[in-house]
Amino acid sequence: MSIRTSALVAFLLFLPGAAKAEIGRVIGDSIGVGVSWAAKGSGVVSTAKNSVAIYSGQIMEQLRQAKRGETVFVSLGTNDAVGGALDVKAKVAQILAEADRLGVKLVWIGPPCVRKPWEQYARKLDEILAAQLAGTSAKYVSTQDAEFCSARLHAAEGVHFTMAGYTRMWQKAAAAAGISTAVASAEPARAETSEPSRRSKRPYHHHWRKRHARRRAHSTETPEHTEAAPQ
Repeated sequence: MSIRTSALVAFLLFLPGAAKAEIGRVIGDSIGVGVSWAAKGSGVVSTAKNSVAIYSGQIMEQLRQAKRGETVFVSLGTNDAVGGALDVKAKVAQILAEADRLGVKLVWIGPPCVRKPWEQYARKLDEILAAQLAGTSAKYVSTQDAEFCSARLHAAEGVHFTMAGYTRMWQKAAAAAGISTAVASAEPARAETSEPSRRSKRPYHHHWRKRHARRRAHSTETPEHTEAAPQ
């Protein structure tokens, strides 16, 4: 086997591993769990889990699992906002210092807009985090805007999101990190309407539709499928 052929074989064997290379990780709370779902297939690993807060020791444990040079997406602040805990500057400074010590690139996804009375605290905490992280090595991603306040992106309970919502969140965070993602609109696609065929105008089709509508009207079960983050 020639040197050129050997080099080609080695290159081809390397490709599968390279395609699966990790580009970063998601840490933090249950919102982070949802973001990791949306990032699936992007080479991102996740240790995010429910009930993690800025003041939780778990966030430092998750952060210390990151590898030097890795991009770390941290979703944090929602569980603090629930209780109106806004005195977070000292703890945030510790998280930033640890990220710098570890040599990781931190992308902080702040507390998103929630459809709850404590949204006032989530919005205030978002402002505090944005101001504190400005000019640091971390990038801050705010999700306190009209898009993330919209009911169409929220799960029914008003805190977590549908997959469309998490996808938009992931796209925004990835863009801040300089990672390319397939841009997809969170707005459901409208079905194209074509001119009805002659067959659809036949009387028996019209009567079938009326009977079907009556059956649906008498049904007592109308389940609605909503993909939300774990509670």
